[in-house]
Amino acid sequence: MNIKRLLGETLIYGVGAILPRVITFLLNPLYINYIDKEAFAVFTSLYAWIAFINIVLTFGFETSYFRFSGEDKTGAAEKRVFSTAFWFIALLAGSFLTMVLLFSQPLAQLLDYGNHPEFLRWFAWIAFFDAICTIPFAWLRYHNQPVKYSVVRVTAILVQTLIVITLFRFVPVESAKNFGLNEQVAYPFFANLIASFVTFAMLLPILKQVKFSFDRALFGKMIRYSYPVMLAGLAFMVNENFDKIIQYYTIDKGDAGAYGGCYKLAVLMTLFVTAYRMGIEPFLFKQMNNQNAKTTYALMTEYFTLFASVVALGLIANISWLKRLFITDESYWVAINIVPIIVIANLCFGIYYNLSTWYKVTDRTAIGSAISWLGAGLTILLHLLLLKEYGFMASAWITLGVYVTMMVVSYLLGQYFYPIPYKTKKISLFLMVLMAFSVIIVSVFHMNFWLSNALLLVYIGGMAYSERHWLKRLLSAKQVH
Repeated sequence: MNIKRLLGETLIYGVGAILPRVITFLLNPLYINYIDKEAFAVFTSLYAWIAFINIVLTFGFETSYFRFSGEDKTGAAEKRVFSTAFWFIALLAGSFLTMVLLFSQPLAQLLDYGNHPEFLRWFAWIAFFDAICTIPFAWLRYHNQPVKYSVVRVTAILVQTLIVITLFRFVPVESAKNFGLNEQVAYPFFANLIASFVTFAMLLPILKQVKFSFDRALFGKMIRYSYPVMLAGLAFMVNENFDKIIQYYTIDKGDAGAYGGCYKLAVLMTLFVTAYRMGIEPFLFKQMNNQNAKTTYALMTEYFTLFASVVALGLIANISWLKRLFITDESYWVAINIVPIIVIANLCFGIYYNLSTWYKVTDRTAIGSAISWLGAGLTILLHLLLLKEYGFMASAWITLGVYVTMMVVSYLLGQYFYPIPYKTKKISLFLMVLMAFSVIIVSVFHMNFWLSNALLLVYIGGMAYSERHWLKRLLSAKQVH
């Protein structure tokens, strides 16, 4: 495969992965407009739960499928891996679905959703369909079919969006109750269930290739390879979603709902980091054997930090109008001060991702998993100690503190095992200025649009002056070209 084709396919996969998240983000104002804070806490916590469940049900077998499918050139290995992986996930997901359907009421009581056991049943079906579609999606990627991959992903989210808008805007509340949708918070759940089924239906041609066979010896290899991947995924989900779950059971549900609603505004930073990750990951491994690989990795980290910090400060400087656009219910604004903190936290996670290059290219992924679990352990411990006393602001500061810790630890270990010549002083300076300007915007300017954006322009100007020589070379190269 040539580089041009690789980049093209990466872009198409990016559409399939990023566009659904963008659409989901754009639906947030609709949800907030119709769902009160207390009900939104239910919405947020359940989606946090399903993120964990999906990690367990797929068990890292997507990665395992890629690892073991290429062991021969005939394609026979891939077929065995495909069927073995699918049947394991189907068994695991089917068992989970059966358990929830049989015990939905006691589980709902246990998890404090006692009045809504149907939510758990719907989520069990969503988790089931999402899990059994994992390997077919991996099959599309393995066989270089990015268009089909993205078409399925985008079609599913468009179906979900159409149903949600129809239910909220055009279907009378009393009519919706005939479908078992007794509260409006149920609408996104129901729409997601239909979209998951549509995804499954669109992947049926691939699922027909599954053989009624299960290679036990191969499964043993796959499970040993996959479980560390699953554990690392769980650690990531703890860092990403534990706050939404524990808030539901610890603090006022209205506050928890407000936190969840405002948190979604910071997703704009997450989308930027995700898009970067999808584009850069193949490049990382292609550079690992080059003589100048370390210099390249250092430059990638430097310019990611500089560019991403502008994006972060741009979001923080414009919270005053972004909140009016995407958080239409002013009662949610009680948690708006978490947004700058979460934005900077996501920036730090992006830097951590760049710094994690060292353990990926040196096959020290166990250390990477250990760093993730260090962060997860801190997330759990600090929430147990601080959340009840300090409320949702504690969650925001914990998230930032954990990602900063992971970033620093990864840097220190990386410089020991695989030294990379990062411009540490320069990166640290821009991060400190970013944090100082963010404090000024929030605490001094009170998120005033004009003053905040004036400070943003100062930051951009300072960065442009710092990088003036590189910018001159870039402009000269464009003119020559």
